Amino acid sequence: MIHSLAPCFTGTFLRFKDGLALPGEHPSSIPCRDLLDAGVTERLMDRFAEMHPGGDRRALVSMWAQWHFGALIIPTTAAIVFLGRDLPVALDQVSIALHEGGQTAAIILPDDGASQHPEAADRFARLFRGHVEPLIRHLADRFRVSPRMLWNNAADIFEWTLQQAAVDDRANPAALDEGRGLLESRASADGRANPMFGLIKYVPQDDQRLRRRKICCLRYLLPGVECCGGICPTPPKAT
Repeated sequence: MIHSLAPCFTGTFLRFKDGLALPGEHPSSIPCRDLLDAGVTERLMDRFAEMHPGGDRRALVSMWAQWHFGALIIPTTAAIVFLGRDLPVALDQVSIALHEGGQTAAIILPDDGASQHPEAADRFARLFRGHVEPLIRHLADRFRVSPRMLWNNAADIFEWTLQQAAVDDRANPAALDEGRGLLESRASADGRANPMFGLIKYVPQDDQRLRRRKICCLRYLLPGVECCGGICPTPPKAT
């Protein structure tokens, strides 16, 4: 765990304290920019596939991306919302440590960042435009998976993180509002279509509001991995 970020990781967020690390905390790593190399990502997916023999390739890519986004988005968002930290998390700034199965174990930062200006805008630019966007573009092109599905993976993790942070009095309301805007606005600040717009919604059911993805992540196509339940928009029919 990065000492200066430790105040983020209490309660719900405690289990994500090791998602971000500094150089030297892991015995080996690869530069994250290498994930844009087709050979590197092919080898990682082959390694990940050994954990799910016979799994659908699209589902493998989707699940690998969910592992990566969990390690990246949750602790980075917590640092922004709770501490106002500007972390160097762009794809060409960081490295990754891997689990034995090829999943991302930690995002290795060059340093612990700096304080954001209290009135900062674009707090999440390094995270999404600098890291998530180019990675999704590469994975979608290389493995012929839906970029919308991959963006839904990112949006799901991001929305959950904001939801958990919002119940903590330490959360910066302006940062929360900016984060919600990334999920609720049709256009990004630069006028482009917002790839996360509308990908998480709440639907009424039996006097409740159920949280639901717009696009299925395909995890049920991996042997031994169950459907994610009520959040899935198209749960497989029971047989």
